[in-house]
Amino acid sequence: MLCVWIAVRRPALAEKRLGRAELKPFSNWDDGRPETELNFKFYRQATDKIVGISDEVAAFLRGFF
Repeated sequence: MLCVWIAVRRPALAEKRLGRAELKPFSNWDDGRPETELNFKFYRQATDKIVGISDEVAAFLRGFF
């Protein structure tokens, strides 16, 4: 079994909510929205892995901190 350890630094607290309730309406996989990509990666894929996000999603997430 291979174990990978990562260190996470939290430079700021979230200023607005971005949980399952906020992402649930974004389920049209072909709309290209960053919210939809996050919905898919957080709630449709296994939660025990590290995933990459697009530049658009990174820019979207910056608005929450």
